[in-house]
Amino acid sequence: MANEPAAAGQEILVVDADEQVVKGLDRLLTKVGLIVTGTHDPVRARDQLLNKFYAVALVDADTPTPGGGIELLQFARDKSPLTSVVVMTARKSYETAVKAFRAGAADVVLKEPDVVPYLRERVIEAAGDIKATADRNSLLEEVAETHEEFLRRLREVSHELLDLEDRAAGRTVEDSEAGAIVSVVVVDDDPAAIEKLQKVLSPAQGWQFRGALSGGEALDVVTQTRPQIVIVKEDLPDLPGSMVVNTVKASAPEVLTLLYSPPGKSGRTGEVKLVDAGRVMTLVGSYSEAGQLVAPLGEIREALKQKSHERRYLQAFRQKHFEFLQRYNGIKLRLKEELDRRKKNR
Repeated sequence: MANEPAAAGQEILVVDADEQVVKGLDRLLTKVGLIVTGTHDPVRARDQLLNKFYAVALVDADTPTPGGGIELLQFARDKSPLTSVVVMTARKSYETAVKAFRAGAADVVLKEPDVVPYLRERVIEAAGDIKATADRNSLLEEVAETHEEFLRRLREVSHELLDLEDRAAGRTVEDSEAGAIVSVVVVDDDPAAIEKLQKVLSPAQGWQFRGALSGGEALDVVTQTRPQIVIVKEDLPDLPGSMVVNTVKASAPEVLTLLYSPPGKSGRTGEVKLVDAGRVMTLVGSYSEAGQLVAPLGEIREALKQKSHERRYLQAFRQKHFEFLQRYNGIKLRLKEELDRRKKNR
């Protein structure tokens, strides 16, 4: 039959109090490549529908009691909306058919010998439709994944071309950023704190420090200059250091913030922590001198340099492929909306 390949392998649930009917439909549908689960117990049928997907459910309208099959039909439509439910009935009753269709039946078929060929074809057709829907969903998901993979590869090629252009012109990204300055605001009511850092991280090494003696002054400085790094003492004369850090992150999320407690006069060591996106990570667990910040700040500088590289690549990519990116984002949005709609209807 023309429809058999599309339906082959699909699982069918048959629910009928008459075991002979269940056995007969099992033989009939197995011959056309369908996998049949039969039961005369509606409770077991509900359990099956909850734990496995069936392309089609054949439900007797009067199992276990007259009209009881309509309740199972409603259950199937609620718990497995993609399952196509065909109601079987021995009663030539207009009322039964109306109730079944109103409850969401795909078809209502009389239990008569001359209707068996139609029932078989109807099940094959419904099972084929479900398989086609699943195949379309799978295809859409594959298209979305390929869509993302294509953009990623295009960006990689764009990066390589930009690097080639730099080398052809006798320059590298590292050369162009070798003299780049990293701006740091140090918030400490002790003016000597910034002097200590300037001794170990000089302007000649690409560091630029600016001091703030209070939390309020620090917020003004950050607003005006937008530094890349803000180092805040925990105990300030006007505001808690943590409050200053949170305010800076709220207004300038891209700024890297460090919260530190300096060493005490009695020999007590301090601590330096990195605060980012709600996370607090210890950079220096036992802080006693400014030189201990050289290594972690160097690592932060490398991370900033990498982000700068990525921004440069991304800006060049957007400039070269602006119209493509507009079409790409439009298609991506439509694909997402369609996939979300299909998942919602499963």
